[in-house]
Amino acid sequence: PTPQLFVNLLRAGGCCVPARGASRHAMADLSRCFLQNLGDAERAKLADLRSRLPKLIARARDSSEDAKAQEKLTIWGVDLEQEGEASDIVLLKYIRAEELDVDKAAERIVQTLVFRADCQIDALKDAELPEYFQGHDVISGCDVEGRPVMISRFGKMDLEKVFGDVEAFVRYRAKLMEQAMAKLSFKNGDPEELTQVHDYSGVPLIFQTAQVKGSVAAVTKVFSEHYPETKGKTIFVNFPTAFAKLFKAFSIFIPERTLKKFLILGENDHDQLFANIKPEVVPAGLGGMLQDPPGLDGPCQVVLVRARCTEELSLAEAAVSSTLDWELRVCYADISYEVVFVPADGSAEELVRKSEPSLLLQATDGLAAGQYVAKVPGTLKCRFRNDGAWFKSRLCIGRGSVRA
Repeated sequence: PTPQLFVNLLRAGGCCVPARGASRHAMADLSRCFLQNLGDAERAKLADLRSRLPKLIARARDSSEDAKAQEKLTIWGVDLEQEGEASDIVLLKYIRAEELDVDKAAERIVQTLVFRADCQIDALKDAELPEYFQGHDVISGCDVEGRPVMISRFGKMDLEKVFGDVEAFVRYRAKLMEQAMAKLSFKNGDPEELTQVHDYSGVPLIFQTAQVKGSVAAVTKVFSEHYPETKGKTIFVNFPTAFAKLFKAFSIFIPERTLKKFLILGENDHDQLFANIKPEVVPAGLGGMLQDPPGLDGPCQVVLVRARCTEELSLAEAAVSSTLDWELRVCYADISYEVVFVPADGSAEELVRKSEPSLLLQATDGLAAGQYVAKVPGTLKCRFRNDGAWFKSRLCIGRGSVRA
């Protein structure tokens, strides 16, 4: 693996990695440049930028026939001329992106308005894309900090088709960004950024064709210029082991503020993934519990089962006769399990289902699921048994619900 190949992997999802030879430099303190924590100096910069908007929008219209034809020029559906929290939040993003330089922020806004008009970005959200762009991405739910989550899986892409047409690739990634940005409320105090997950399982190490490099460079340029301050966290999962050391080497070229937004995870780092995104939001193919079509939608319980140990989860409580649904899985390797119903009156428990000794539940099996009709009050429980492992633990998930 080469350093450039590593950079391509980072940039494929639009992550802005500085050019080779760049170095970190002192950056402005942006902590008081958020609407919910706006400092006096930053408030003055916001007012300055807002006062320039009529001329900035006029410049955009003069620069583009498409912009001139539109009744309103918006960014992510927000009318910048309409005073309020939403437009303040968008303007502050541009101020932060330019390290509090209002002149540069103003220029970038003009360029973004022209870009959005000329490329008809507002229409992208509902546009139909070719089949080879479909089925790789999920925009669903929020992370633990309330940020919308966008998950992209690169392993099953036809790389020649997906990356072969630069303009089509940029439209594909921009469409996803527009759909994800539409999940933001643009209200004071609410999350303002996205969490992105890039899954590289199955991505060939030969990821450095001319088409890939061209498309990656183009989308990086578009995102860095026209989607400022939109990334709260970028999580790389199933990242090739060969690149772990390269990331450390490249980190000296990445600003500390940006570096904190990156999280590199290997194949079995589900505990760290779930610390950022709850398993009910993570697709089953990544070790989570989100299915298509959907299964249960309640909260999940995660348990670490150490070697030669057993862990028990209470999945659902039946107060009266009712139907109980359950789902469970192991995130990596394998596990044995049993689901039982324990009556509240202390009578003997009833076995609902168990794995066979010679046929353990595999991570690749995805979710095991079922239902149980309780005739008396009691608790539906699951026991995970890691009897077959001498040293390695297993991470398991379970949840249940009572039908209304």
